[in-house]
Order: sequence, then C-alpha cells, then structure tokens
Amino acid sequence: MNATAMAAGGPLRVFIVQLIAFLVLMYILYRFVKPILTKLLNQRAQKIEETFLKIEKDTADTYRELTGTKEKLAQVEREIRERQVKSLKEAQQARDRILAEASGQVAAALEKAKREIQIEHEKAILELREEATTLTLHAADQLVQSAMNDTLQEHMVQRYLSGLDGVKKA
Repeated sequence: MNATAMAAGGPLRVFIVQLIAFLVLMYILYRFVKPILTKLLNQRAQKIEETFLKIEKDTADTYRELTGTKEKLAQVEREIRERQVKSLKEAQQARDRILAEASGQVAAALEKAKREIQIEHEKAILELREEATTLTLHAADQLVQSAMNDTLQEHMVQRYLSGLDGVKKA
C-alpha cells in the first residue's frame, strides 16, 4: 500500500470501496446481462430441440419409405413369380396344342414366352432400382443437410461458450 492510501483510511477503506464497486458491478450484470444471456441460451436450446425432433421425424419418414419400398419389392417379386407361372402355363398349353402341328412351332412359342418373362422381369427390376435410388438419394440429402446444420450449430455454440469464458475472466 502506498502512504496516501494508508493515511486516507487504510486498507479497510480501500477494501470497502472495492467491495461496493464489485457489488454494483454484480448487480448490473445480474440485472441487465443475465436476462439477455438466459434468453439467448433458451432460444438456442429450443432450436437444437427442434432440430433433433426434425431429425427424428425425417428418420421415421425414411424408415417408413424404406419399409414401403421393401413391401413394393416383395409384391413385384410375387407378381413376377405369378407372371412366370402364368406364362409358363400358357407356354405349356401352347406347346401341347402346337405339338400336334409341329415341333418347330413349339420351340418358337416357348422361346417367345421366355423372352416376354425376361423383359417383364427386367422392367420390374429397373423400376425397383429407380425407386430405391430415389429414396436413397432423398435420405442421403436429408442426412447431409442435418449433418451440416449440426456441425455449424456445434461450432457456433463452442464459439459462444468461448466468448462467455472470456467475459467471466474479464
């Protein structure tokens, strides 16, 4: 302590002045800064909650779409089998009928039925591939958007918290 401070009332007086200044500063921070910080943190928490809810909803929607696509695939496979059975029955009937006429015509009819089955099968597979690709791209787009938002949000929260640490130290 310097001589002026000692002469003016000593360390107790300096301590009391500093304590009063500290209490005034704490009151100002509590009264004006705390509500602003609380509001900002509550808004940020709400946005994060909304983002998580959206991610959960998108995940559930994607799962439903995937389940629907699997069901469609199973239905198409059943239809393919039914069409194959139907086409084979038709080919067999045609073969039996045509055998009486000529064996060469039987071979041609059977080959035609097999080509029709193959074409229908390939068409169904192409349709399923297009649907699966569309759903996969949609799901990937949603996941990428969500990941970018989360990363950006985490970065902003970390920067904000670092700023708060700087305010606490000051």
